[in-house]
Amino acid sequence: MAASVWNSCRTAGQKFVFTPLLRNCSQCGVTQSSKASFKPLRDAGIQRRELSSFANSTRSGGRWLRLGLGVAGLTAVSGAGYVTYSYRQAMATTADGPVTTAQCQSSVDLPPMKVTLYQYLTCPFCCKTRAFLDYYGIDYQVVEVNPLSRGEISWSDYKKVPIVIVEVDGKDDKQQLNDSSVIISVLKTFMVNTHKDLDKIVTYYPLMVTEDANGKEVREIANRHWVMVDLETMSEEYGKRRRSEVKWRKWVDDHFVHMLAPNIYRSQAEALQAFDYITNVQNFGPWEKWAAKYGGSAIMWTIAKRLKSKYQLKDDVRESLYDAANDWLKGVGKKKFMGGSQPNLADLAVYGVLSSIEGFDTFNDLMENTKMKPWYERTKNAVKSHAGANTTHVHAP
Repeated sequence: MAASVWNSCRTAGQKFVFTPLLRNCSQCGVTQSSKASFKPLRDAGIQRRELSSFANSTRSGGRWLRLGLGVAGLTAVSGAGYVTYSYRQAMATTADGPVTTAQCQSSVDLPPMKVTLYQYLTCPFCCKTRAFLDYYGIDYQVVEVNPLSRGEISWSDYKKVPIVIVEVDGKDDKQQLNDSSVIISVLKTFMVNTHKDLDKIVTYYPLMVTEDANGKEVREIANRHWVMVDLETMSEEYGKRRRSEVKWRKWVDDHFVHMLAPNIYRSQAEALQAFDYITNVQNFGPWEKWAAKYGGSAIMWTIAKRLKSKYQLKDDVRESLYDAANDWLKGVGKKKFMGGSQPNLADLAVYGVLSSIEGFDTFNDLMENTKMKPWYERTKNAVKSHAGANTTHVHAP
């Protein structure tokens, strides 16, 4: 298996660090649409996990039960993340679907460009992407994807969110970026290097297709959590900080995010709380809302028990969440952020994922039973104020 290759590699004219290929990624990387002139890698094509539905049911109530199953399945795939109750951006209808615009001060290290984020409002990976864009003051539009029809991304072979489309002024082609971690790594690399060739940067995150011990095809994106930096300008100190940042970014995707679903759906009451929110912020009719709320919450309460076993969580899953939070705080230590005086990409990842459950019992319990609140509030203030927008990142990310 070619999963331990690419320890180092050099590209013509530039020296860049390439790291071991990451294993078991749950999302895909950069893709090429079959219906538009998007450029880089081919569709990574990881199959979506879907819950079975009563597709052949002829009962009059079958449609509504299938709807509940579908909503529950989509929620499970997204990590069962739910955005903060206070996130109530109004949606404006356009020809391309509901769109909002984040009004930020553009980062000093990016050329003029248009960024469009296709998302589910309730997805923790989308929250993580928004945290990055907001912190660095990158102007972007949001297209809210219908979680049932996904008509807004019908043009894409890749059917998960988030998807980001980047249109750099002066270039005819659009770049399609998939997977929250790849999106963040590509855009940060674009910021920190002197050359502003997005097409070239995308090639630093190639799709690798291998087989596991059972002969099953495995698709992985190399360097998913790494920002590619010119070795000639990278200090030894940044090299150490960079390795720590990658470690914790991987920890968020491989461990921390999996704490959410078992906790959000820990009890029937908490499952209803979660689905009550999602059915109120999404565009459901009365009967659809009822089916999604009660059918979906019941299913996710059952699935949460399986996830508890899969990820070997404690009998009281809150304790596993508290343990993960304490591991994070131990890593932060006496610093304001994991990144020191300013948030780094790991800070933004943890904050983004947690912001997806702000307002829920899980979030409130976490704030009350750990010492996460001061760090969380500091990071939230930095993100909301676009604190990274006016900092210089070239050569010293």
